[in-house]
This record gives sequence, C-alpha cells and structure tokens, in this order.
Amino acid sequence: MSWFKWPRAKTKMSNEPKTEPQPEGAARLVDPDKLKAVTPPVEVDKSLMSRGAPGMRTAPAAAPKEVPPPDLSKLPKDEQGNPRDLTLAEAKQAKEAVIRELQTIYDPEIPVNIYELGMIYNVSVGLKGDVHVKMTLTSPACPVAGSLPGEVEQKLRNLSGVTQARVELVWDPPWNKSMMSEAAKLELNVM
Repeated sequence: MSWFKWPRAKTKMSNEPKTEPQPEGAARLVDPDKLKAVTPPVEVDKSLMSRGAPGMRTAPAAAPKEVPPPDLSKLPKDEQGNPRDLTLAEAKQAKEAVIRELQTIYDPEIPVNIYELGMIYNVSVGLKGDVHVKMTLTSPACPVAGSLPGEVEQKLRNLSGVTQARVELVWDPPWNKSMMSEAAKLELNVM
C-alpha cells in the first residue's frame, strides 16, 4: 500500500472561526436570520381553518374559546353541605345520562341520532362532574360543523350532575358508514 498517498490538508489563514468538517452531502448550517423567504406564503381558505378540517390548523388569530367555569353546585353534597366528588357509581350513572342525551341529538341531514351514527368517539366523565366528548362529523364540509358541537355542549351542560362539558371535534379516524350501529344501518337501509 505504499503507492497510495493521503492528500495533505491545506491550511487556511483567516479570521473566520473554525468549523467542524461536515460529511459529504450534509446540509450546511446557515444563520436563519440571513435566510430570505424563497416562496410566497400559500393562501389558505380561512373557512376551512375555522371548521377544523383535516390537515388544517386552527386560525392563529382566533381567540381561544372561553370555557365557562365548572358549576360545582351540581355536585352531590357531603354531610356539611359542601360539594363532594362523584363516586365511581355516580360517575357511571352520569356517563349513561350523557349517552342518553347524545341519543336525542340528530344530524340534520340524516334522520338518526349522532350516537347511533358513530359520530361519538369517546365519552368520559370525571369525578368532578366534568364531561369530555370526542366527536366527529360525517364530513368536514358538513353545514353544521360550526353549530353542532356547541349544541351538544349546551345540552350536556344542562344535565344534572354535569359541572362542565367540553366537546372536542376530531377528524382522525375519518367517519365512514361502518361506524354506524346496526340499528342505524337498518334504519337507513345501509348493509
């Protein structure tokens, strides 16, 4: 192997700070302040952002939705008359009441309630009477996308034992007909 000679490194005399050598093909470190925008910002349909369509972030200028404080007067009382946490049995009963209430709310375009349509992904009830519902809509372009979650929240807030209700609109997994209950499929003749 005496025939191979390693190339000598050239020495640089400069006032620039030394940088570590980067591997072949590595991206060069650049000061982000010196970068210029190469492409103009993409215009996004603002109505999609406000509806929470899949892949769309919520509008950055939108103020966070004001959540009313929990109404602790709806909780059961202890011996001294102070609100106390729900027992597990009471929380289970509250969850059943929430599900019964969800079964009274109908999609305006389909004559089946939102629970049987499979639009409710999760219902949880905390020991403080706080209810959290994850729901979706049949389509991101649903005409009631802006009003149905608020309607659901309001109806749940009116239930006894519910101190606070929050409805989270989610798009993953996307709704499809297989999520409907058997009763809903029979009623809509979808098999």
